[in-house]
Amino acid sequence: MPDPESEKGPDRLSDRRLRSHRPQELLAGPAAARPIALAQAYLGAGAAVIGALGVLLPHPSYFNVPGILAVDGTALLWALWMFRTAGRIPFWFLRLGPALATVMTSVAVYFSGDATSGYALFYVWVGLYVFYFPISNRDAGANVLWALVNYAVIIAVTPIDPPGGTNVVVHHLVITVGTLVTAATLLTYLRGRVEKLLSRLTDAARTDPLTGLPNRVAFHEALENELDRAQPEARPVSVVVLDLDRFKRVNERLGLAAGDRTLRAVSSLLDESARRIDFVARSGGEEFAVVLPETNQHQAFLFAEELLDKLREMSAAPGAKLSGSAGVAVFPDHGGDLATLTAAADRALHAAKALGRDRAVIYSPEVTNVLGAVSGRRSVETQAHLATVLSLAEALDQRDSGTAKHSQTVGRLCETMARELGFDEDRVERLRLAGILHDIGKIGVPDSILCKPGQLNDEEMEQMRRHPELGARMLSSSELDDVREWILAHHERPDGTGYPKGLTTGEIPIEASILAVGDAYEAMTSDRVYRPALGKERAEQELLRHSGTQFSPEVVEAFLHAVARARVSVS
Repeated sequence: MPDPESEKGPDRLSDRRLRSHRPQELLAGPAAARPIALAQAYLGAGAAVIGALGVLLPHPSYFNVPGILAVDGTALLWALWMFRTAGRIPFWFLRLGPALATVMTSVAVYFSGDATSGYALFYVWVGLYVFYFPISNRDAGANVLWALVNYAVIIAVTPIDPPGGTNVVVHHLVITVGTLVTAATLLTYLRGRVEKLLSRLTDAARTDPLTGLPNRVAFHEALENELDRAQPEARPVSVVVLDLDRFKRVNERLGLAAGDRTLRAVSSLLDESARRIDFVARSGGEEFAVVLPETNQHQAFLFAEELLDKLREMSAAPGAKLSGSAGVAVFPDHGGDLATLTAAADRALHAAKALGRDRAVIYSPEVTNVLGAVSGRRSVETQAHLATVLSLAEALDQRDSGTAKHSQTVGRLCETMARELGFDEDRVERLRLAGILHDIGKIGVPDSILCKPGQLNDEEMEQMRRHPELGARMLSSSELDDVREWILAHHERPDGTGYPKGLTTGEIPIEASILAVGDAYEAMTSDRVYRPALGKERAEQELLRHSGTQFSPEVVEAFLHAVARARVSVS
């Protein structure tokens, strides 16, 4: 996975996504076309009615009544058309409405015969409208300038001078324009205050107040956006859900204040570990979620493992270590929409909990179906855990080799070798169990590596070599301590070239050596995606050839004796 630190910046993408769109920006969207059209319709209807009343009621004799009524009729038709087509009118056309209203106001003033008539107040109506619904400050300013130009022209061409002549006209122009500017300034200020309040409320509805991270609502919105972007080309989008293990104990032992500090520290850890393109949220009490665009399940699993490693280095207080469990799901493999994908991540998280916590699990139907029935009752926790991993081992066989017999076969081979070496019955049974569970850690290996038909490259081999450690961590029950130790070491070699610790003869438990022989023999005698079966005799020759380097000579000898005895008894 790309280095998270290499993609960081001062402006976190998650913060940017949380920012509310401002009304000016929203007005450009299609959702705002209808209310803008309706506002123009109401203003047009109001102007038509009031303008008509101006000529129906007592009025100066020089009024051009037919002309004023024609303007009012035009305004009414405009309003009726707006009412009927609101929401379907192109947005660019709505921007022309205030300019047309200014022209109609100018015509009405002209037909009134008096530049100081009450019809000039409709300029203020237009000004208030453009400052309440500003497409931009430039648009609002342009409309005010257009109104001033119109009024100036009307003053120049109006045939009748009012009493007092030019001085009165200039006075009326100044008062009208001053009223317009003052009202617009006040309206702009009040609108700005409302916008800030709405912005805070919107952010608060999407922000967790304790940690400052986005909350579950914002997480769902971000994930939906990423899925929409990824859908056309089916690009991967991963979700990691992280839950702190037994966090209730932190609150009970150290107090709620310490618990809050711990949650804030974990939030900072997650935010610092994520890339700029990732989205980190607090999705529940002690649960967090991370959206990882352009990230496949293998990369997401590594990201989750790195988070868990960092979490283990933290502490809520001296001596109070932290751990977490993580579930991983990826689009489109595990779900094609938000609900399915988040459900898959949650089920993977529950699987991680059921397998003993402090681990990450990639979603798969086999895993969650097997673990779904685990009740978590403490009185049967060990039994449930064992039953779970046994079923899981069988399910993983289907994924690895296409047959559910690999683990069972290795278990029987280990049992055979243990009896040949004279182990007591309890030890024999434990080894058979270890044989069944030896590959359980492959749950953390992606299909692209597990089922690759060709040779693995260095990076892929490095990931494959992690499965003994993952398997050992999955078997966390105290009842399985010995089995866990054997599985951890079953890829060690007497010559020290094995993994994960490079142990040598004398350091490798004999049970682990038995697992190694049983696993290798079964693999060699079975068809795999990268080669056909070698046959039993060829497999036995390979065991002998690598005895003392890859395999324990004592165990190889015991295995060959047991095989020879079985052939004699059959014949």
